[in-house]
Amino acid sequence: MRLLWYEWSKLARLPALWGVLVLCLAFNCLLIGGGDRWRWEWNEAASMTKELGQRVDSGFLDGLRLRPQSEYRDYLLSATEDMTDIYADYDLKSLSGFYNGYVKSSHTAAALMERKYEQLAERVAHLSETGAAMDWYGGPVTHNVHQFLYGVLMRAVLTEGAVLGMLSMLFLLGYENQQRTAAGVYASRTGRRLCRWKVLAGIAWALAIYLLLAAVTLGVFLLFWDWSGVWSGSVSSQFNYIIDLFYPRPFFTWMDFTAGGYLVSVVGLGGLLTVVFALLAAVCGTLIQNVYLSALVLALLLCGGAATQALCAQAGLWMGYALLTFQPVSVWLYVNGWFTELGLNAFVPWQESMGTGLSLAICGAGTALALRRFGRKDVLT
Repeated sequence: MRLLWYEWSKLARLPALWGVLVLCLAFNCLLIGGGDRWRWEWNEAASMTKELGQRVDSGFLDGLRLRPQSEYRDYLLSATEDMTDIYADYDLKSLSGFYNGYVKSSHTAAALMERKYEQLAERVAHLSETGAAMDWYGGPVTHNVHQFLYGVLMRAVLTEGAVLGMLSMLFLLGYENQQRTAAGVYASRTGRRLCRWKVLAGIAWALAIYLLLAAVTLGVFLLFWDWSGVWSGSVSSQFNYIIDLFYPRPFFTWMDFTAGGYLVSVVGLGGLLTVVFALLAAVCGTLIQNVYLSALVLALLLCGGAATQALCAQAGLWMGYALLTFQPVSVWLYVNGWFTELGLNAFVPWQESMGTGLSLAICGAGTALALRRFGRKDVLT
């Protein structure tokens, strides 16, 4: 434990790290300010649920009609009076056919896509049984706010946490070489086993930085946005939807999520994905032992994977594309649709969770092998 504190103290004494962290938080506050065009409508719509509840039924409509007459009240009434259960007769054939039209050149990819939508049909039937479509969530402005929260704010938090986590890991693993103390340190009683503690310290630090960014950013967001009556609403409300390749569809999720449960789940999975990126940095940093060269190789790996996925799509190599959708960069890119069917960006249910789990296992094994290889080297002189 003493070694962990020693490694953490190196990062804690790094002014540049804290400076970048402050800049990230300031940037996130600017992003929050950018959503003000929806804030008044959201707060007004969300406050209604404290009195009327989340389920849009006759009681909800009667309560809405009793509110003081205004143009906004009339707007909400027009949006709710004709609400029906959209899942009761939702036909997935057109959605399945749309995406199968892209991947039909690969029999395996097309079969996976078809199987995914067959499984989704069971979820649609369940959503109809539970009446999820009739939940208010945040009313007509739900789509814009949901995508703002997850597609802008949470994507920014996850990006910042991953980048700071990777840089912190590379800094720790290259510290001795940068200070030209590697020969003395690795000749000590602990020796090259110190790298194991560095990796553990880097993982814990990356996760802590991510959680700090998430806590402060979401805390500031919730100071100005009223979610007190929203947490229990279903994210699969018909007011919530997602658009992929210009094709809009309801926010299908693979299990029942309330707004609160969905936020906690996204933050949790984001933490695991941050650990994956830190482990990738650990592999590069352990094998290369040079901060700048490790950062270059890591950037090439991440950008190269994303570029290869795009090239596979352009070339019609859909099975290669399907495999590459499991990579960490691809999972990060679609944070605004996690736990949904994700269209062309997923070929199996829960792909973001499976991709993160597989990446965690592979990167963990890679880090263990890299540490083992490094431990067998002769001490540098």
